[in-house]
Amino acid sequence: MTLGALGDAALHLFTPFNIAVIFGGVTLGVIFGAIPGFTGSNTVAIMLPLTLTMAPEIAIVFLAAIYVGANYGAAIPAILINTPGSSGAAATVLDAYPLAKKGLASKSLGISILASVTGGVFSAIVVILLMPRIGEFTFQFANREIFVVALFGIATVAVAVGDNVKKGLVSGALGLFLATWPADPSTGQARMDFGFNALLDSIPFIPIVIGVFAIAELFTLINKRQISESEDITTTYGGIIDGFKYVISKPFQLARSVFIGTSIGSIPGADTGVGGFISWSTAKSMSSEPDSFGEGNPDGVIASESANNAVVSGTFVPTLTLGIPGSATTAVMLAGLLLHGIQPGPGLLEGFSFEITVILLSVLFANIALFIVAFAISKYVIRVVTFPSVYLVPGIVVLTAMGSYVVNRQLFDIGWMVLFGFIGVLMIVNGYSLIPLILGVVLGPILEGAYLRSMQVSRGDHMYFFESNIAIGLWILIALVLFAKPISKLVGRIRSDKGGSV
Repeated sequence: MTLGALGDAALHLFTPFNIAVIFGGVTLGVIFGAIPGFTGSNTVAIMLPLTLTMAPEIAIVFLAAIYVGANYGAAIPAILINTPGSSGAAATVLDAYPLAKKGLASKSLGISILASVTGGVFSAIVVILLMPRIGEFTFQFANREIFVVALFGIATVAVAVGDNVKKGLVSGALGLFLATWPADPSTGQARMDFGFNALLDSIPFIPIVIGVFAIAELFTLINKRQISESEDITTTYGGIIDGFKYVISKPFQLARSVFIGTSIGSIPGADTGVGGFISWSTAKSMSSEPDSFGEGNPDGVIASESANNAVVSGTFVPTLTLGIPGSATTAVMLAGLLLHGIQPGPGLLEGFSFEITVILLSVLFANIALFIVAFAISKYVIRVVTFPSVYLVPGIVVLTAMGSYVVNRQLFDIGWMVLFGFIGVLMIVNGYSLIPLILGVVLGPILEGAYLRSMQVSRGDHMYFFESNIAIGLWILIALVLFAKPISKLVGRIRSDKGGSV
């Protein structure tokens, strides 16, 4: 994109009305995103009819602003009440909530705000400058590569989370197993629905996330006076600014997470949850204190939040250049583009280059608006962690039940949430990590669909998965992830034995 095109798009975008549209979209997104169950795709779908009277590029600007706001909004309940508002915030829970329990809710929110904004801004800049080239690279990811990427994501998280790799892999396998319960995606044949129509289409994902995190946490919270273990919590902006300062002191971690998030987002079908988990796992594996991750390490919050917001910008690449939604939310936005007469695909950059430039610039500015909106409300939402549990627990129960119900409007999902609350407690008690389970459920449909389509293309030849340079490179990475730690331990043991025998 030329500087002239960027200048023209900026002049068109930065009018009082359009700026108000962006701020309004971000604010709506943050509010709805902070309600468990109201994901970005739900919120964008609800607001889609409001765009019918808008110009095409402004309609998508409004929806993009909602997407950015909702993606961050999901982090607020994750930080304060251990309830991810969406899959994108599931990795944020691991360190942000423990920080809040230690009395550092302000710092945790500050880190999440600036990490999210930084990830979104720099990812948007990268996408704006390199859209054609990134689109060409993304085009090389066929079903074969997407299948291996999904395996890589599960292997990475299973190894990085927890102390027992075997239990991590079992947890991930359980998630993949759950993902096979709905009808076969290629034939429509019913599988393990157990007579429940709610399991025919897809596994209710949001109730699983809410159950294993929120409901499981309530069992411990009912015996405590409040969420935070500290009695001295202030609600000034000072702690939030301390979080900002911490993020600024970690430029390398930010850059790494932005790269991971943008790359993952550019792959069709990979959503914010995948980017957040892989970034968090990478940060843990490269840290000098890996054992502190999951216990309240601020670097874990940076890794998750900067990556999942970077994914948002990245998802526009396959959506706009290939016409393939990069996430559930961009699938709804794709409908918005078509509704306004814009046909995504390889010819889009030629036929609608101006509109695309406006959309991408709006994502950049929406992240700046997010900083202002999130900072303004952060002082007040922090008070949740000091609210007495005797009142908070019933409120969370109602909120989580509403969040589980609102996605599909089925009472079945509330029961499903409770079931996975008990499963979450059992897994925690027995030392099984919850994160591979969640990622397995997220990636299961992606992995299965890519596998089945690959088998159709290759006529059942499994060597097809090793016949591209990208796939081979990913297989090598999977092997390194799975075997690097055991090999290094074995080498260390051999060296210590030799040293002892000398």
